[in-house]
Amino acid sequence: MMKKNIFSRFMATLTDLVIALIPLLVWDLIIFIVLAGFLPASVMTFLDDVIRYVIYASFVITNPFITYVYGKTLGQSVFDIHILTMSNKKASPAQRMLRELLGGLAFLGCFYIYHGIGIPIYIVLNLIVILLDKNSRGIADFICRTKPISIAVTSEKADDTKKKDEVEEELPVLEKGKNFYHYDLHAHSKYSVYGMDTVEEIFQKASALGIEVLSITDKFSVKANFEAEVLSKPYGISYIPGIEMDCEYKGYPLTILGYGIDYKNPLFVEMGNEHLKLQRGASVQRIEKFKEISGIDMNLSRLINQTTSGIITSEMIIQEVLKNPLYEDVEFLKPYREDDENAYQHLYADYFAPKKACYVNTPLPSLESVLETIKSADGIAILAYPKKSCGDDVELLKEILSQGVEGMEIFSAYHEEEDIQRYLKVARECACFVSCGSDYYGDNELMIQLGDSKAESKYEKLLAILISRCLKKSEPKVNEKG
Repeated sequence: MMKKNIFSRFMATLTDLVIALIPLLVWDLIIFIVLAGFLPASVMTFLDDVIRYVIYASFVITNPFITYVYGKTLGQSVFDIHILTMSNKKASPAQRMLRELLGGLAFLGCFYIYHGIGIPIYIVLNLIVILLDKNSRGIADFICRTKPISIAVTSEKADDTKKKDEVEEELPVLEKGKNFYHYDLHAHSKYSVYGMDTVEEIFQKASALGIEVLSITDKFSVKANFEAEVLSKPYGISYIPGIEMDCEYKGYPLTILGYGIDYKNPLFVEMGNEHLKLQRGASVQRIEKFKEISGIDMNLSRLINQTTSGIITSEMIIQEVLKNPLYEDVEFLKPYREDDENAYQHLYADYFAPKKACYVNTPLPSLESVLETIKSADGIAILAYPKKSCGDDVELLKEILSQGVEGMEIFSAYHEEEDIQRYLKVARECACFVSCGSDYYGDNELMIQLGDSKAESKYEKLLAILISRCLKKSEPKVNEKG
């Protein structure tokens, strides 16, 4: 394991050195231009000094800048290197930047003193320090009090177990909610419009909480599944590929979850692109309608830049006008600011809820087309939180299930005990699957925690039927990839 960790470190360092040495490519290009006769040879004398100083600057600026923007250098991303503090916590952005800056300065010192042979001298010195230290720390790590670890996934079971132990060193300390259960088949990452966590952050939290089976079901997006199936091994969590899709049936808005899907099916990409197109158009309409009502002229470009999808939701608009100091004196908002505790809910209910002045109705695909897509991807279709779509209408629920929906998310953060018992009775009558999920989006105003689905251990056998079927569906897909 140690050898593989050092190899990953070594390759990551070489990758970052190559990035810092990119100015040399410019120098080579200039030589070719001179040899071709397009520039006089005398220009070499001038450019020799210029390129030298550009290279010096590159070692000091390039990798710290990449770390500042993306959180990791390119080498660390490619070889899955995580930078921790000596107390096994994730290093802060400032520590990671300082680490890269000091590493660049150390290399620059060797390069300046020894010129061309400075590169192998730096690599050998750093490698000696890494081999002598029990935590495999380099020169910059000693100064910054950091240590790198690699959790690159291999197919060997023994290595997977050791990697899991390493990963757990940097897990957050979390408390389980009162409604916690060790399965969560309904969570959202940043690939959902409202999602706040990266895929790995969800796995970190899930592992810290003791979640055994997880499914990330982003709205009209399968992107998280590519990362999740890789991360499931080192984190020791069984993963079920998933997606969430809104649709309608006889005018009723529904949310359908697809489990055990072949997420590489191009149909999901097509549906996702169509969804983005409609929602981006609706974003502009929401802002224009709110401007007509309130007189507030928001910066559309700035709001779009805050998103990964280009979609501006009603929640984003509300947060912008209530939190941005620019709108503190707007008369229209004063009644809502006075009611600080419920300002978000009241502003939404007054203007952005269905049939209100700023509500934008975007067309939804039919239930039939969504079920057809899930079926073509060899998935299982589950109705999410039936309380939201059907309420107490049991006959409507049965009718929806009869259309080809194979189960219900009975255990949900949105359901009370009486709802759970009502839907369990329907599940028995219709002989359908039973699911559980939190609908977790991150630490936001919803206050829903990962794993909080109100499921109980007495329903374990019911839940295990769906989970067993989904995991069996996923196994062949994983084996085909590996």
